Amino acid sequence: MRNDRRPSRAARWAAIVFFSITLVLAAFTTPAQTPTETYQRRFPNSTDALEAAIHTVQPVTRGRLPILDGFVVPQGQPLESYSRAYYECSLQILPGSSGQNIVRAVAKITAWYTDPEASRSGYRVLPSNGRLENDALDRIDEALADATVGVESSSFSSSVKGASSAPSSGGISPSTGMTTVPLHSPVATPAAAASSSESVENIRTRREANEKKAVELAGEEKNLEDILRNQARPTDLVAVKRASTPIFSKPVEGAQVLMSAEAHDEFQILGLEGAWVHVQISGASRGWLRRAQVNLPVSYGGGGNVNAGEPATAATTAATASPGATSSPFKVEKEETSRFGGKWEPLAGKNVRVVWAAPSAGDPFTSASQKKSFAKEMFLKAYAEQKSATPAVDGVVVLFDSADGGQVAATMASLQKLEDGSLAGSAFWKQCSLDPPELFQDAAKPTARTPEGKN
Repeated sequence: MRNDRRPSRAARWAAIVFFSITLVLAAFTTPAQTPTETYQRRFPNSTDALEAAIHTVQPVTRGRLPILDGFVVPQGQPLESYSRAYYECSLQILPGSSGQNIVRAVAKITAWYTDPEASRSGYRVLPSNGRLENDALDRIDEALADATVGVESSSFSSSVKGASSAPSSGGISPSTGMTTVPLHSPVATPAAAASSSESVENIRTRREANEKKAVELAGEEKNLEDILRNQARPTDLVAVKRASTPIFSKPVEGAQVLMSAEAHDEFQILGLEGAWVHVQISGASRGWLRRAQVNLPVSYGGGGNVNAGEPATAATTAATASPGATSSPFKVEKEETSRFGGKWEPLAGKNVRVVWAAPSAGDPFTSASQKKSFAKEMFLKAYAEQKSATPAVDGVVVLFDSADGGQVAATMASLQKLEDGSLAGSAFWKQCSLDPPELFQDAAKPTARTPEGKN
């Protein structure tokens, strides 16, 4: 009987299926398993020395990137679609072999991506090409070199000082009672001289390399400064104050929300309409933002955007939109914090910020709309300054020192809603104290008065 050792049909089919699955998995998983390049460097220094060096260079391992070109690995999308790029390079000490330590650098780069479809826009993480990591490792090398030069110089000075006090020939030291070796001893001098010569030579070589690197870094810094200086920044961009700010389809409350903007996001202004700002989101997409929730540029009557997109502070807003400007019918005479002496229940007996205003022009009569507009401006300014002040105040009062004066008062709670845009128009004024009310109702402007008895 013939001994047939060929595998069974089931075994052959199982082998074919296993081989096919292996090929498919290899085809689909190999590209995705490509390891990310690791940027690290070995140092013969101790962990304490490396931690000190990392602490020294830490202030320059994070910040804002003026450009992305040359710092990231292209991902298919054009780099022009990204803006507001930031980087942070983390440094980690790992144990190495032969008494050495390893410093690993990992850079994280984020930037705002503007997608043609607004809902896809947002901050994205971009892969670094290693330039930031290598720069951080070079800076650690420089910090260690500077520390080594300082230590060895100190040690050399101490050794020279000790040698000068030693006896010039062998014998007993009168200060210690120990046997000393002459400085010209043929046993000690050659080894010490060789060691000193080698150390100085290493220091000189490292210093030359550091100086060369410093020149290169200075050149790169100058190039980046020139790029920033020559970049023409648009003057029609509006910056969002807070995160999750809604962008509406129409300039009305309750309209459809197209998207939510993040803090410091910038959009091109298409126009202003009352308490709303018409902006371009991306491409043909348009939307509306509440005016109170954005920082307008100076050319649109706002305080400007500080530091390329950062929100303007209360100081800069007050400086650029000063109530004493010629465009305002009022000027601020003085400001003080005191106890509210009126009978309005929400602020009765509480601490308030009082703003005294007087007409800036010769005409002592002003309209109700002018008073409300100026009072609203002072409310927002005082709210920005007083919401974190100590001691805290409960409201703001604007006193008009004029022939047709009056006062307007508002609580900090109402001003918070005014500032974030959830309360506006007549709804806001209903929560205020207008005293007397008739002076803040729109009416015909009084005519110039003539002395009695004259026409």
